[in-house]
Amino acid sequence: MRSSTEIQHDLDLTQDTLRRLRLRKMRYAATGLLLASLGLLVLAHVLNDGHPAWGYVTAFAEAALIGAMADWFAVVALFRHPLGLPIWHTAIIPNSKDDIGRNLGAFVENHFITEEAIGSKIRQADPARWVGEWLLNPLHLTGLGQSAANVARQLIEALDHEQIRDQIRAVASQQLTEVDLSGTAGQLVDRLMQSGRHQELLDALLDGASAYLGDAEKLPTISQFLIDSLGVENSMMKMAINAYAPKSINSLHRTLDEVRRDPAHRFRRVFDGWIGDFALRLKADPQWAEKIRRHQAELVQDQQVQLLLSGLWDGLKDRLLHDLSQDQPALRHQIQTWIHRLGQILVEKPELRQWLNQAIEDGSVTLVRRYRGEVGRFIEQQLAKWTREEMTQRIELAIGRDLQFIRINGTIVGGLIGLLIHGLKQAVG
Repeated sequence: MRSSTEIQHDLDLTQDTLRRLRLRKMRYAATGLLLASLGLLVLAHVLNDGHPAWGYVTAFAEAALIGAMADWFAVVALFRHPLGLPIWHTAIIPNSKDDIGRNLGAFVENHFITEEAIGSKIRQADPARWVGEWLLNPLHLTGLGQSAANVARQLIEALDHEQIRDQIRAVASQQLTEVDLSGTAGQLVDRLMQSGRHQELLDALLDGASAYLGDAEKLPTISQFLIDSLGVENSMMKMAINAYAPKSINSLHRTLDEVRRDPAHRFRRVFDGWIGDFALRLKADPQWAEKIRRHQAELVQDQQVQLLLSGLWDGLKDRLLHDLSQDQPALRHQIQTWIHRLGQILVEKPELRQWLNQAIEDGSVTLVRRYRGEVGRFIEQQLAKWTREEMTQRIELAIGRDLQFIRINGTIVGGLIGLLIHGLKQAVG
């Protein structure tokens, strides 16, 4: 598929060919009038004695020929030496190539690229509204969303995933290591106590313990736990523990039930003291803080945790690429939503548009003030790259056809003036 630059180049060549054809036609027409004037003059001189009217024809033809020759000389002198003769002040354009470039750059710089002109044009254009309306166009919205999704996919695929994976893992490890878990946990416990939520936690523990103790199927397990905990080996002692365990469990179950049903039970106050002391130690005990930091660092450096952190980027990358491979990616839809919202804001918020337009104007004026001199130099440098022949050809193609009209007009106007002068001479005898 051909690029836009190649297509534009072909269009320029086609346009230049058309201009050359039109210039050639007008040049033939102007030269044809010159030759016609010459032929008419010869004919008038041959037949001059036949009738007085031929005097008028002779006057017209002479003046037309002079006008045609004078304008031919003037037009040709702009671009080259007439008849190849190096006459003074001919071939003006090629000989003045550098001056033309310098003067054109200065003219554009001083009369077009000005702070006032740019600022006025921006105020008239209202670019903020134009951008908003352009963004709200469904075709533009779809195209921008698709382009953004394509760019995102190409960018993700081109990234150094190994480096990103290592950086994310290193940053996450550092951040997790620096988190003050001890102080944070202490503040969390304080908030739980202030809101009374710690008692809800106690209720949940009591409910769970009561349910476990109230399950008859758990009795052998509890009895065996007591035997193992006490290290009992004597069979008689084991029988005694198995015999008295149900009563002990029932007693404990009733006690737990009392605590659960009585919000003012003394054990709850004891529990408050335990929790308060625990929160204080978390916040103020340096030994606890150091121990938590040590375990925290060890946990972060654990192989499984490091593998988990390393996989964060892979998981995110795979999800993004999978989404972007769909016919209707969620990311593209989200981008289109953002773009549409931005367009609505620009259209519906006049104060925002005014602010944005003013920012664009101020920024543009600043750029003009700073780089206006570069514009003139750029034009001068670009024209300096052209050869004298190339510059002559380009200017002649641009205005040469109109210059041929000067030759035609000079021929006709010259002939009419010659005819007028001859008529005045005849009138005054």
